[in-house]
Amino acid sequence: MGVFLSLFAVIFGVLTGVLIKKLGSDINIITTLFYRFLFSLPILFLYAIHLRGRNFLQINQRQILFFRSFLGLCGITFWFLSIRSMPLGMATALFQSSVIFITLLSPVFLGEKVGIYRWTAVIAGLAGVVIITNPFSGAMSWYALYGIGAALVGAGLSLMLRQLGKGDAPASVAAWYNMAGFGVLSIIVMILPNQLQSIGQSVLIDLVILGVIGSALQIVMTTAYRYSDAVVVASMRYVQMPISGVVGYFIFAEVMSASEIIGALIIIASCLVIAWRELVRTREVNQPGI
Repeated sequence: MGVFLSLFAVIFGVLTGVLIKKLGSDINIITTLFYRFLFSLPILFLYAIHLRGRNFLQINQRQILFFRSFLGLCGITFWFLSIRSMPLGMATALFQSSVIFITLLSPVFLGEKVGIYRWTAVIAGLAGVVIITNPFSGAMSWYALYGIGAALVGAGLSLMLRQLGKGDAPASVAAWYNMAGFGVLSIIVMILPNQLQSIGQSVLIDLVILGVIGSALQIVMTTAYRYSDAVVVASMRYVQMPISGVVGYFIFAEVMSASEIIGALIIIASCLVIAWRELVRTREVNQPGI
């Protein structure tokens, strides 16, 4: 069940990329985010109420939730901008490299010990990021920084979610995050009303689907962790990279260069090594006598 739900998460992630890429030429990022949060809220609220009843908005770690919401809004903005600005496979590879930055930051913020295997994977993964962005060529697009920014913010976000997961229900956290995101975007469009573009029926349908998929992605990811180890769920997520590259090629005629493909493969391999070592470490903790 965990693997099945993780595959659905991959599908929803790819569909999100396709919709953002499609909408990119029609509406601006503010309008996209506004409707994405708006149409995600009903499903997430119903899900939280189903799980927690009257306590569906109860949160114990409010300060961490505030920073989680702030980072989440920054992360989704960088992620959407990177998809609109670069090939879908490249944007996905950069975003998924967040696990490399998580491993890099975890000794500082969580006090976790990182062994030689994971440090090697981190160094290799960072090399993959350098290869895929090619910063020394003088031709690196500034848009690549959106993907790197999404990965860095995603790493910080994951560390905060680990802390929130210890004392708060993921469904409630998701409901509050999306409500906060919608609130911030509402304030922005009230101050800058010209940023909320008028939309036609076909665009509205795409935005409704984007919101539904966004909420479904959060639900299936949350549920997947109930049935499988976190490492298994994370490992399945990396399947999204090659699928995104293939989808980008056939739907949007996007072609990644040889260096970008090599960099993406290095990132995938590094993430899988980190996931494997995390699984080994978890088993050693749970079975210390074996």
